[in-house]
Amino acid sequence: MNNSQLINKSLIELNVHAQTKNEALREVANIAYNAGRLESGESYLNGMLERENTSTTGFGGGVAIPHAKVDGVLEPTISVIKLKQAVEWNAMDDKPVQLLIALAVPKKQEGTVHLKLLAKLSENLMEEDFVDSLQSANTKEEILKTITSIFK
Repeated sequence: MNNSQLINKSLIELNVHAQTKNEALREVANIAYNAGRLESGESYLNGMLERENTSTTGFGGGVAIPHAKVDGVLEPTISVIKLKQAVEWNAMDDKPVQLLIALAVPKKQEGTVHLKLLAKLSENLMEEDFVDSLQSANTKEEILKTITSIFK
């Protein structure tokens, strides 16, 4: 699996309007669906909502990693959304979230690809430089470069 398969500019959106966590997750599902990565945006959205009900994906520092393993994901996908305004997420640090790095993984790859992607993202989100690069990025190209750099 190479970087261009995981994420591309069509999977990145900036200045997204959402007033709630659910609205933000719907945007994530719409972006992945419109990019041709899902058979159904609704099943991916429902998978992410179920995951949020289990425990928060609010990582802290204004970042969340919403994710779902569902049938109907056509290929492992990373989407990145920067919200125009931060929304309440019940994050681990009790701070609102403005940056979403979302994962969509086919159910049949939940034990392999899903865990590898989640581990790699979590590891890098502990690095201040990585988070700062994403939060200060003003273009899709900057976000794409930052995300793909960790999967080399």
